[in-house]
Amino acid sequence: MKNKLLLLALTLTFSSCGVFITTNASVSSTIEEFVKETKEVNATDKFIGKYDITVFGLPDVGEMQLTMNVTKDVDELKTEIEEGEQESGFDVLKTEIEEDILYIDIYVDSYGVNVSFEIYVDGNSVTGYLADMFELEGTITK
Repeated sequence: MKNKLLLLALTLTFSSCGVFITTNASVSSTIEEFVKETKEVNATDKFIGKYDITVFGLPDVGEMQLTMNVTKDVDELKTEIEEGEQESGFDVLKTEIEEDILYIDIYVDSYGVNVSFEIYVDGNSVTGYLADMFELEGTITK
C-alpha cells in the first residue's frame, strides 16, 4: 500500500511540473513574435524618405531623373513620383517590401505596360532596376 501511495505521489508531482514546461514555451514564443514584429517595423523605416534617382538607358530618353517620396500610412506604404518639372507619366499601383527589397509597381502611360522599380537601400545610397532591365542609382534622404 505504501508503494502505491508513493508511486501516486511521484506521478502527481511529475505531471504537475509538466504544466509549467508548456507555459514557458508559450511565453518564449510570444517574445519571439514580438521581436520579429519589431524587426519588421524597423525594416520598413529604412525605406521611408525622399528618393533622388537616375534611371539609365531608357529608350527614347536615355537618362531620367526622378524624385520619389515613399511614406507610411498606418500599415501601408505609399509612393508619389515626380520627374523634375514635367510629369513622369507613371501611375503608382502598389508599394511593398519583400526580402529587404522595395518594390514599386507602376503603370507607364506612354507604353501602356505595368513595370516595377526594384530598389535596394544601403544607408543613404540606392541602387536597383526599373523593369528588370534599366539600372538605377541615387540617394535617399529622410
